[in-house]
Amino acid sequence: MDKKEKNKYSFKSLLGKIILGLAITIFILLLIIFLTTDTKNIIQAFQGINISYLFVAIGLTLLYFILSPITTCILTRTKKCDIGMLDTYLIANTEHFFNGITPFATGGQPFQVYSYARLGVKTAQSTGILMMNFIIFMAVTNLFAILSIAIYPQLIVATGNLLPMIIIGFTMNFLTFGIIILLACSKKVANFLVKLLSLLGKIKFLSKFILPAIPAFQKYCEDTQTAFKDLLTHKGSTLICFVIKAITMFVYYAITFYILKAFNIECSYKDIFFVICGTSFAITTCVFIPTPGGSGGIEFAFTSIFVYIASGISSDFGASGMLLWRMLTYYGLMLISFFDYLVLEKRTNKYAKTRGLFALEPPCLQEDECSKDENLNQN
Repeated sequence: MDKKEKNKYSFKSLLGKIILGLAITIFILLLIIFLTTDTKNIIQAFQGINISYLFVAIGLTLLYFILSPITTCILTRTKKCDIGMLDTYLIANTEHFFNGITPFATGGQPFQVYSYARLGVKTAQSTGILMMNFIIFMAVTNLFAILSIAIYPQLIVATGNLLPMIIIGFTMNFLTFGIIILLACSKKVANFLVKLLSLLGKIKFLSKFILPAIPAFQKYCEDTQTAFKDLLTHKGSTLICFVIKAITMFVYYAITFYILKAFNIECSYKDIFFVICGTSFAITTCVFIPTPGGSGGIEFAFTSIFVYIASGISSDFGASGMLLWRMLTYYGLMLISFFDYLVLEKRTNKYAKTRGLFALEPPCLQEDECSKDENLNQN
């Protein structure tokens, strides 16, 4: 692994990203609160909070954190990787932290590949596992998103002036999943897109951006096709992972319901699926926002959804609900995921020492490197 890759995940580099990500989200939160609400009403709302329901919301957040890595562990076992399940579990749960501090939530998977490599798992294997997990995740979240607008089209009205965001968010979400499935199922589509990129690369002002990216795109297409084949080959594991991921996301979306209950807002258990769909709707709407954690759009979308779901409450109450939801599902998950990362680092460094390796140097990154090491050992 080169020095640049090592420095990318150094504590100093991560600290800078943490500070920047937190600064952006806190600034946006404060801006929204001070410009659109009465802070006195928000303080009063928190003072009258129902502690019992608050603990249920916290419990669901922790349950979501516990359930999240299970599909990754199952897929890792399916691929027969030589890595302990505890290490796999820890690697999977670093996603909340690294996605939280990076734009478009893109930091999780690269760090997970890096972490797998440090523990001896080949890059091709770890990339396949994470791609399989991502396809299942996209299938589940898109299912919830479709249900939200199919069963409750009134949610579109609830967001008012945010209609352009809804169109962009849902289009990007469905389009991304559609393209992944096309790339996974058809080599012709992948080859066509590579040829298209090659043609665009002939344009002078685009060439320096497009041409270097073509090999990476080809690799992405190959990984996607391999991951999809693995999912079809192991149908039983795929179905189990789909069900577990659906339950996991159900738990995540249900946090909103208990936040409403915590603020003593009247909503019965017959409304819980409506609230779950509303939460899925708001998240899908803001999926394209490039700030860490989707800061900016997601606050507006959630405030609108909270006000609509609990008809009759003020925007101040809506902002209070949004603020608590953000504290639990963004800052809270990031915090415990960071501690998870520290435990993983400790275990990885211990693993490296037992093998006589440097902590930041993975035993095997490529198949040919591994085979070279084996040949040397035989000689």
